[in-house]
Amino acid sequence: MKKILFLSVLAFVSIVSKSQSLQKGNLVGVHSDIVKLNGNTKMQQFVDYFSTKYAPAFANAFSCEMRVLKYVRGESQNKLSYIFVMKNEEARNKYFTKDGQLNTLGKTTLAKLKPISDELDKLGKSSGTYTDWVVQ
Repeated sequence: MKKILFLSVLAFVSIVSKSQSLQKGNLVGVHSDIVKLNGNTKMQQFVDYFSTKYAPAFANAFSCEMRVLKYVRGESQNKLSYIFVMKNEEARNKYFTKDGQLNTLGKTTLAKLKPISDELDKLGKSSGTYTDWVVQ
């Protein structure tokens, strides 16, 4: 598992290096979700919507950088994985509690994404695990 997370962070660094460079103190969140698709939805439809609509809206609302990862090999086949970068832990804590749940501001911010979230929910639902890392 540590190897997968390390490789995910490494992949993210190469992706982000074109748009920004990671700075000491940045918080990097690595997420890996299982997706339960609705009806005849294909995984690629879900990933496309998540990548082109949800992720940019989330990144804008929560003042972070967010990138969806493409599975190549390893233990996360058939999962949706993504990484986000925030300025620091304080930026994350503005929206999330210590146990990773949305705080009041986070809930208010997420509520603004309801139309986009509702469309994503028509395609499927995702839930999974995450690990936050601070760049040294």
